[in-house]
Amino acid sequence: MSQIISKLTYQVNLPKSLEIEDYYYSPIFSTNNNMFWQLLLQLEDNEDNDSYGLFLQPVAGPDEVTWRERSKLSFKIFIKEIRNNNKTAELYNKSFIVPPDTPIGYDFGYHNVIKKSSLRNGELIIGVIVNNIEYNESDIRKTYYPEPIPKNLIEAWKEQLFDFRSVDVEFDVQGEKFYACSSILSKRSEYFAKILSDGKNDDNDDNPICQIKHRIKISEYDPITISAMLEYLYTNQIKWTNKDNDSITTELFRLADQYLLSDLRERAKTRILEELKISNVSKIMFDLVPKYGDLKEPVLNYMAKNFEQVNDSQEFKDILANLVDYPNYNVILSEILTEHFKIQKAYSF
Repeated sequence: MSQIISKLTYQVNLPKSLEIEDYYYSPIFSTNNNMFWQLLLQLEDNEDNDSYGLFLQPVAGPDEVTWRERSKLSFKIFIKEIRNNNKTAELYNKSFIVPPDTPIGYDFGYHNVIKKSSLRNGELIIGVIVNNIEYNESDIRKTYYPEPIPKNLIEAWKEQLFDFRSVDVEFDVQGEKFYACSSILSKRSEYFAKILSDGKNDDNDDNPICQIKHRIKISEYDPITISAMLEYLYTNQIKWTNKDNDSITTELFRLADQYLLSDLRERAKTRILEELKISNVSKIMFDLVPKYGDLKEPVLNYMAKNFEQVNDSQEFKDILANLVDYPNYNVILSEILTEHFKIQKAYSF
Protein backbone atom coordinates (compact mmCIF):
# COMPACT_ATOMS: atom_id res chain seq x y z
CA MET A 1 0.00 0.00 0.00
CA SER A 2 1.37 3.43 -0.93
CA GLN A 3 2.10 5.94 1.82
CA ILE A 4 3.54 9.45 2.01
CA ILE A 5 6.23 10.31 4.55
CA SER A 6 6.01 14.02 5.38
CA LYS A 7 9.69 14.24 6.29
CA LEU A 8 12.85 12.14 6.31
CA THR A 9 16.05 13.46 7.91
CA TYR A 10 19.50 12.10 7.15
CA GLN A 11 22.53 13.45 9.00
CA VAL A 12 26.17 12.62 9.65
CA ASN A 13 28.16 13.66 12.75
CA LEU A 14 31.81 14.57 12.17
CA PRO A 15 34.04 14.96 15.26
CA LYS A 16 36.52 17.86 15.51
CA SER A 17 35.25 20.14 12.80
CA LEU A 18 38.59 21.91 12.35
CA GLU A 19 40.26 18.63 11.40
CA ILE A 20 37.94 17.81 8.50
CA GLU A 21 39.79 17.24 5.23
CA ASP A 22 39.28 19.37 2.13
CA TYR A 23 36.22 17.30 1.27
CA TYR A 24 33.99 14.69 2.88
CA TYR A 25 31.56 12.29 1.19
CA SER A 26 28.83 10.86 3.39
CA PRO A 27 27.83 7.20 3.26
CA ILE A 28 25.24 6.54 0.56
CA PHE A 29 21.66 6.66 1.84
CA SER A 30 18.25 5.93 0.35
CA THR A 31 14.85 7.60 0.28
CA ASN A 32 13.25 4.46 -1.17
CA ASN A 33 14.30 1.23 -2.83
CA ASN A 34 15.28 2.88 -6.10
CA MET A 35 16.66 6.28 -5.07
CA PHE A 36 20.09 6.74 -3.52
CA TRP A 37 21.98 9.85 -2.43
CA GLN A 38 25.20 11.19 -0.96
CA LEU A 39 26.18 14.43 0.77
CA LEU A 40 29.39 16.28 -0.12
CA LEU A 41 31.04 18.82 2.20
CA GLN A 42 33.78 20.53 0.23
CA LEU A 43 36.34 23.23 1.03
CA GLU A 44 35.97 25.90 -1.64
CA ASP A 45 38.85 26.55 -3.98
CA ASN A 46 39.15 30.29 -3.50
CA GLU A 47 41.75 32.79 -2.31
CA ASP A 48 41.16 32.57 1.44
CA ASN A 49 40.46 28.81 1.37
CA ASP A 50 38.14 29.40 4.32
CA SER A 51 34.64 28.46 3.11
CA TYR A 52 32.81 25.14 2.77
CA GLY A 53 30.09 24.25 0.29
CA LEU A 54 27.44 21.60 0.97
CA PHE A 55 25.87 19.61 -1.86
CA LEU A 56 23.35 16.78 -2.34
CA GLN A 57 24.47 14.32 -5.02
CA PRO A 58 22.21 11.73 -6.69
CA VAL A 59 23.68 8.24 -6.92
CA ALA A 60 22.15 7.46 -10.28
CA GLY A 61 20.68 4.14 -11.35
CA PRO A 62 21.61 2.68 -14.75
CA ASP A 63 18.39 3.91 -16.40
CA GLU A 64 18.30 7.40 -14.89
CA VAL A 65 18.94 10.24 -17.32
CA THR A 66 17.37 13.24 -15.57
CA TRP A 67 16.05 14.19 -12.12
CA ARG A 68 12.50 13.50 -13.38
CA GLU A 69 11.43 11.20 -10.51
CA ARG A 70 13.70 12.82 -7.92
CA SER A 71 12.32 16.28 -8.70
CA LYS A 72 9.04 15.28 -7.05
CA LEU A 73 10.88 15.66 -3.74
CA SER A 74 11.90 18.88 -1.98
CA PHE A 75 15.05 19.29 0.07
CA LYS A 76 16.57 21.29 2.91
CA ILE A 77 20.29 20.97 3.64
CA PHE A 78 21.67 22.02 7.01
CA ILE A 79 24.85 22.32 9.07
CA LYS A 80 25.09 22.43 12.87
CA GLU A 81 27.92 22.28 15.39
CA ILE A 82 27.83 20.83 18.90
CA ARG A 83 30.19 23.08 20.83
CA ASN A 84 32.11 22.81 24.09
CA ASN A 85 29.13 23.83 26.20
CA ASN A 86 27.13 20.97 24.63
CA LYS A 87 24.89 23.48 22.93
CA THR A 88 24.06 23.04 19.27
CA ALA A 89 24.67 26.03 17.03
CA GLU A 90 22.61 26.29 13.84
CA LEU A 91 25.14 27.33 11.21
CA TYR A 92 23.18 26.97 7.99
CA ASN A 93 19.95 25.70 6.45
CA LYS A 94 18.36 26.31 3.09
CA SER A 95 15.63 24.68 1.02
CA PHE A 96 15.57 23.96 -2.69
CA ILE A 97 13.79 22.01 -5.41
CA VAL A 98 15.26 20.69 -8.67
CA PRO A 99 13.72 21.04 -12.17
CA PRO A 100 12.70 17.65 -13.64
CA ASP A 101 14.76 17.97 -16.83
CA THR A 102 18.02 18.51 -14.92
CA PRO A 103 20.67 15.99 -16.05
CA ILE A 104 21.20 13.27 -13.46
CA GLY A 105 24.91 14.11 -13.27
CA TYR A 106 24.19 17.49 -11.69
CA ASP A 107 24.35 17.83 -7.90
CA PHE A 108 22.55 20.58 -5.99
CA GLY A 109 23.49 22.65 -2.98
CA TYR A 110 25.26 25.87 -2.13
CA HIS A 111 28.76 27.31 -2.16
CA ASN A 112 30.29 29.26 0.76
CA VAL A 113 27.72 28.10 3.31
CA ILE A 114 30.02 28.33 6.35
CA LYS A 115 33.48 29.71 7.08
CA LYS A 116 36.05 27.36 8.52
CA SER A 117 37.26 30.14 10.80
CA SER A 118 33.82 30.26 12.45
CA LEU A 119 34.05 26.65 13.68
CA ARG A 120 34.96 25.80 17.30
CA ASN A 121 36.38 22.31 16.67
CA GLY A 122 33.20 20.78 18.01
CA GLU A 123 31.13 17.98 16.49
CA LEU A 124 29.93 19.08 13.05
CA ILE A 125 26.55 17.82 11.80
CA ILE A 126 25.73 17.90 8.09
CA GLY A 127 22.39 16.68 6.83
CA VAL A 128 19.40 16.95 4.56
CA ILE A 129 15.65 16.91 5.15
CA VAL A 130 13.70 15.31 2.29
CA ASN A 131 9.97 15.92 1.90
CA ASN A 132 7.16 14.25 -0.09
CA ILE A 133 8.66 10.77 -0.20
CA GLU A 134 6.38 8.09 -1.58
CA TYR A 135 7.21 4.50 -0.73
CA ASN A 136 5.59 1.08 -1.12
CA GLU A 137 5.45 -1.76 1.34
CA SER A 138 7.19 -5.02 0.45
CA ASP A 139 5.98 -6.81 -2.64
CA ILE A 140 4.48 -9.54 -0.45
CA ARG A 141 2.11 -7.17 1.31
CA LYS A 142 1.38 -4.48 -1.24
CA THR A 143 -1.74 -4.40 -3.40
CA TYR A 144 -1.12 -4.31 -7.13
CA TYR A 145 -3.36 -2.06 -9.20
CA PRO A 146 -2.89 -2.72 -12.94
CA GLU A 147 -3.17 0.09 -15.44
CA PRO A 148 -6.72 0.37 -16.81
CA ILE A 149 -7.23 -1.04 -20.29
CA PRO A 150 -8.31 1.69 -22.73
CA LYS A 151 -12.05 1.61 -23.43
CA ASN A 152 -11.57 1.62 -27.21
CA LEU A 153 -9.36 -1.47 -26.96
CA ILE A 154 -11.99 -3.34 -24.94
CA GLU A 155 -14.70 -2.43 -27.47
CA ALA A 156 -12.53 -3.49 -30.38
CA TRP A 157 -11.83 -6.91 -28.89
CA LYS A 158 -15.53 -7.40 -28.08
CA GLU A 159 -16.30 -6.96 -31.77
CA GLN A 160 -13.70 -9.58 -32.64
CA LEU A 161 -15.56 -12.19 -30.58
CA PHE A 162 -18.27 -12.28 -33.24
CA ASP A 163 -16.20 -11.82 -36.41
CA PHE A 164 -14.46 -14.96 -37.67
CA ARG A 165 -13.01 -13.07 -40.66
CA SER A 166 -10.75 -11.03 -38.41
CA VAL A 167 -7.66 -10.40 -40.55
CA ASP A 168 -8.61 -8.08 -43.40
CA VAL A 169 -5.76 -5.54 -43.56
CA GLU A 170 -2.34 -6.13 -45.08
CA PHE A 171 0.61 -3.81 -44.43
CA ASP A 172 3.50 -3.90 -46.87
CA VAL A 173 6.40 -2.26 -45.03
CA GLN A 174 9.50 -2.06 -47.19
CA GLY A 175 8.67 -5.51 -48.56
CA GLU A 176 7.77 -7.13 -45.22
CA LYS A 177 4.11 -8.07 -44.67
CA PHE A 178 2.01 -7.58 -41.53
CA TYR A 179 -1.66 -8.46 -41.05
CA ALA A 180 -4.27 -6.87 -38.80
CA CYS A 181 -7.98 -6.41 -38.21
CA SER A 182 -9.67 -3.27 -39.47
CA SER A 183 -11.98 -3.16 -36.45
CA ILE A 184 -9.02 -3.00 -34.04
CA LEU A 185 -7.23 -0.36 -36.09
CA SER A 186 -10.34 1.79 -36.54
CA LYS A 187 -11.25 1.77 -32.86
CA ARG A 188 -7.74 2.70 -31.80
CA SER A 189 -6.86 5.34 -34.41
CA GLU A 190 -8.88 8.11 -36.08
CA TYR A 191 -6.42 7.97 -38.96
CA PHE A 192 -7.08 4.30 -39.67
CA ALA A 193 -10.81 4.74 -39.05
CA LYS A 194 -10.85 7.25 -41.91
CA ILE A 195 -8.83 5.29 -44.46
CA LEU A 196 -10.60 2.00 -43.65
CA SER A 197 -14.11 3.50 -43.67
CA ASP A 198 -15.22 1.85 -46.92
CA GLY A 199 -17.04 -0.80 -44.86
CA LYS A 200 -17.30 -4.58 -45.18
CA ASN A 201 -17.67 -6.42 -48.47
CA ASP A 202 -21.17 -7.86 -48.19
CA ASP A 203 -20.66 -10.09 -51.25
CA ASN A 204 -18.46 -12.37 -49.16
CA ASP A 205 -20.64 -12.69 -46.05
CA ASP A 206 -21.12 -16.44 -46.63
CA ASN A 207 -17.46 -17.09 -47.34
CA PRO A 208 -15.60 -18.22 -44.21
CA ILE A 209 -12.24 -17.75 -45.89
CA CYS A 210 -10.08 -14.86 -44.65
CA GLN A 211 -10.44 -11.91 -47.05
CA ILE A 212 -7.90 -9.08 -47.35
CA LYS A 213 -9.93 -5.94 -48.07
CA HIS A 214 -7.32 -3.26 -47.42
CA ARG A 215 -3.71 -3.15 -48.54
CA ILE A 216 -1.54 -0.38 -47.10
CA LYS A 217 1.96 0.27 -48.39
CA ILE A 218 4.38 2.06 -46.04
CA SER A 219 7.86 3.20 -47.02
CA GLU A 220 8.65 6.00 -44.54
CA TYR A 221 8.90 3.71 -41.48
CA ASP A 222 10.82 0.48 -41.06
CA PRO A 223 9.20 -2.88 -40.20
CA ILE A 224 10.36 -2.74 -36.56
CA THR A 225 8.55 0.55 -35.96
CA ILE A 226 5.32 -0.62 -37.64
CA SER A 227 5.47 -3.88 -35.70
CA ALA A 228 5.79 -1.90 -32.46
CA MET A 229 2.82 0.26 -33.46
CA LEU A 230 0.62 -2.77 -34.17
CA GLU A 231 1.65 -4.35 -30.88
CA TYR A 232 0.61 -1.13 -29.13
CA LEU A 233 -2.74 -1.02 -30.94
CA TYR A 234 -3.50 -4.61 -29.96
CA THR A 235 -2.13 -4.67 -26.39
CA ASN A 236 -1.47 -1.06 -25.28
CA GLN A 237 2.09 -2.16 -24.53
CA ILE A 238 5.05 -0.45 -26.18
CA LYS A 239 8.34 -1.95 -27.33
CA TRP A 240 10.83 0.91 -27.24
CA THR A 241 13.89 -0.82 -28.72
CA ASN A 242 14.79 -2.97 -31.71
CA LYS A 243 16.47 -6.39 -31.60
CA ASP A 244 19.86 -4.71 -31.08
CA ASN A 245 18.45 -2.80 -28.09
CA ASP A 246 18.70 0.51 -29.94
CA SER A 247 15.97 3.02 -29.19
CA ILE A 248 13.14 3.47 -31.72
CA THR A 249 11.39 6.09 -29.58
CA THR A 250 11.76 9.03 -31.98
CA GLU A 251 10.36 6.99 -34.88
CA LEU A 252 7.40 5.90 -32.75
CA PHE A 253 6.84 9.55 -31.83
CA ARG A 254 6.77 10.59 -35.51
CA LEU A 255 4.50 7.70 -36.41
CA ALA A 256 2.11 8.39 -33.52
CA ASP A 257 1.85 12.02 -34.56
CA GLN A 258 1.08 11.08 -38.18
CA TYR A 259 -1.43 8.35 -37.32
CA LEU A 260 -3.22 10.43 -34.64
CA LEU A 261 -2.30 8.09 -31.79
CA SER A 262 -2.37 10.70 -29.03
CA ASP A 263 -1.64 8.33 -26.14
CA LEU A 264 1.32 6.75 -27.92
CA ARG A 265 2.60 10.18 -28.92
CA GLU A 266 2.51 11.45 -25.34
CA ARG A 267 4.21 8.35 -23.99
CA ALA A 268 6.87 8.56 -26.69
CA LYS A 269 7.43 12.25 -25.96
CA THR A 270 7.99 11.49 -22.29
CA ARG A 271 10.36 8.71 -23.23
CA ILE A 272 12.33 10.97 -25.61
CA LEU A 273 12.94 13.44 -22.79
CA GLU A 274 13.94 10.67 -20.40
CA GLU A 275 16.39 9.26 -22.97
CA LEU A 276 18.10 12.59 -23.66
CA LYS A 277 21.87 12.32 -23.46
CA ILE A 278 24.96 13.98 -24.88
CA SER A 279 25.20 11.51 -27.74
CA ASN A 280 21.64 11.92 -29.09
CA VAL A 281 20.36 15.40 -28.21
CA SER A 282 21.82 17.12 -31.31
CA LYS A 283 19.77 15.10 -33.82
CA ILE A 284 16.63 15.60 -31.74
CA MET A 285 17.25 19.34 -31.48
CA PHE A 286 18.05 20.01 -35.13
CA ASP A 287 15.85 17.38 -36.81
CA LEU A 288 12.87 16.64 -34.57
CA VAL A 289 12.25 19.89 -32.65
CA PRO A 290 11.64 22.07 -35.77
CA LYS A 291 8.71 19.81 -36.71
CA TYR A 292 7.28 19.29 -33.20
CA GLY A 293 7.29 22.49 -31.15
CA ASP A 294 6.19 20.91 -27.87
CA LEU A 295 9.62 19.25 -27.61
CA LYS A 296 11.53 22.51 -27.92
CA GLU A 297 11.74 23.88 -24.38
CA PRO A 298 13.06 20.80 -22.52
CA VAL A 299 15.41 19.75 -25.35
CA LEU A 300 16.78 23.27 -25.77
CA ASN A 301 17.31 23.55 -22.02
CA TYR A 302 19.20 20.24 -21.87
CA MET A 303 21.40 21.11 -24.84
CA ALA A 304 22.17 24.59 -23.49
CA LYS A 305 23.17 23.22 -20.09
CA ASN A 306 25.49 20.65 -21.65
CA PHE A 307 26.66 22.53 -24.72
CA GLU A 308 30.42 22.07 -24.17
CA GLN A 309 30.07 18.27 -24.12
CA VAL A 310 27.48 18.25 -26.92
CA ASN A 311 29.76 20.37 -29.09
CA ASP A 312 32.42 17.64 -28.84
CA SER A 313 30.03 14.77 -29.58
CA GLN A 314 30.20 12.77 -32.81
CA GLU A 315 26.54 13.39 -33.56
CA PHE A 316 27.04 17.16 -33.47
CA LYS A 317 30.07 16.84 -35.76
CA ASP A 318 28.00 14.75 -38.17
CA ILE A 319 25.38 17.50 -38.31
CA LEU A 320 28.08 20.10 -39.05
CA ALA A 321 29.29 17.91 -41.90
CA ASN A 322 25.78 17.75 -43.43
CA LEU A 323 24.32 21.22 -42.87
CA VAL A 324 22.35 21.00 -46.11
CA ASP A 325 20.05 18.55 -44.28
CA TYR A 326 19.39 21.05 -41.47
CA PRO A 327 18.13 24.32 -43.02
CA ASN A 328 17.28 25.84 -39.62
CA TYR A 329 20.72 25.15 -38.16
CA ASN A 330 21.83 28.79 -37.72
CA VAL A 331 18.59 29.92 -36.09
CA ILE A 332 18.51 26.95 -33.72
CA LEU A 333 22.18 27.27 -32.80
CA SER A 334 21.66 30.95 -32.00
CA GLU A 335 18.84 30.03 -29.59
CA ILE A 336 20.98 27.35 -27.96
CA LEU A 337 23.93 29.71 -27.43
CA THR A 338 21.69 32.46 -26.05
CA GLU A 339 20.26 30.05 -23.48
CA HIS A 340 23.72 28.59 -22.79
CA PHE A 341 25.20 32.00 -21.94
CA LYS A 342 22.22 32.79 -19.69
CA ILE A 343 22.88 29.60 -17.74
CA GLN A 344 26.61 30.30 -17.56
CA LYS A 345 25.93 33.77 -16.22
CA ALA A 346 23.52 32.43 -13.59
CA TYR A 347 26.05 29.83 -12.40
CA SER A 348 28.78 32.46 -12.09
CA PHE A 349 26.95 34.24 -9.28
